[in-house]
Amino acid sequence: SISIRSLVNNIRAQSSSFARRSTMTKAKGAARSCKSTTKKASSSEERNIVPQGRAKVGDQPLQCWAHSRTGKRCRAKVSSREGEPIAIPYCDRHLRSGDGALKVVDHPLFGKALVARYDLPAKYRMAYWGLRGRCQTCDVEDRAISFYPPNPITGTNVDPKVEGGRTLKTDNYNGVLNPGGTGDVIQYAACPGPNERQNMRSTFQYWGLRNGIVGGLEFVSLMPIPKNTQLLHWYGSGWWSERGIKRQDVSTKRYPAPLRGKK
Repeated sequence: SISIRSLVNNIRAQSSSFARRSTMTKAKGAARSCKSTTKKASSSEERNIVPQGRAKVGDQPLQCWAHSRTGKRCRAKVSSREGEPIAIPYCDRHLRSGDGALKVVDHPLFGKALVARYDLPAKYRMAYWGLRGRCQTCDVEDRAISFYPPNPITGTNVDPKVEGGRTLKTDNYNGVLNPGGTGDVIQYAACPGPNERQNMRSTFQYWGLRNGIVGGLEFVSLMPIPKNTQLLHWYGSGWWSERGIKRQDVSTKRYPAPLRGKK
C-alpha cells in the first residue's frame, strides 16, 4: 500500500497536471457543447444527491464521500493512512482533485471562490484537509485551520467529561492544517460578508493523529445550495482584525451568496 508520505508527494506533483488536464478537457468540451446539451439536461433532472452519513470507526473501510462531476457517488473505499481511527473520507483520487460536486472559480474581486457544481442538499458533508505544521504569521497569506486531533481510539472530538461535549481547545491544540500544495478545495470557501450568511459550517469533527503528517476537518451544508451558489463559512471575527482586512460581501451576479434575513 502507498505510504502517506508518498501519497502527499504524489498529490503535490499531480495537482498542477490535473489542473492542466481539466483546462484541456474544458476546451475540448466546448466544441461538443451543442451536441451534448440535451444529454446534460436529462442527466441533471435525474441527479439525486443523498447526504452522506458521518464517518465512524465501525465503518472502516468507509466509502469515499465525493461525487463525480455528473453527480455519481464515488464507490472507492478509504482505509486508515497513518493508523488514525477514521481516515479523511476521500479516496486518493479525490484528495488530489477535490469533490466533483464542488467547483473552484475565479472571483472578480477576491481571487478564488468555491461554488456548487450542481444543486446540493442540506447536510451534505465535505472534508477540508491539509498538511499538519506550525501556524504562520498573519502577514502571510494562508488558508490553514487549527488542528485539534480526535480521540485516538474513538476517532471523535466529543468528550463526555467536557461541558458541551467538544474537546477542550486549550488542551488539544496541535498546530494547523495547511492545504497549500494539496488538492483540497474547501480552502476556497469564502467568509460571508456583512449582508450575507453562511451556508456551511465546520462540525469540529477532525481526522488524523497528534503530530501526524495530514489531518482533516468535517464541514456540512446548513441548507440546500443551488447550482453556482458560493459556499460560505464564518472565519471568526478575529481573523479579520488580526489581518487588518475589512470584511466585504462576496456575492456576484454569476455566483450569488445567501443573504441575511431582514430584522
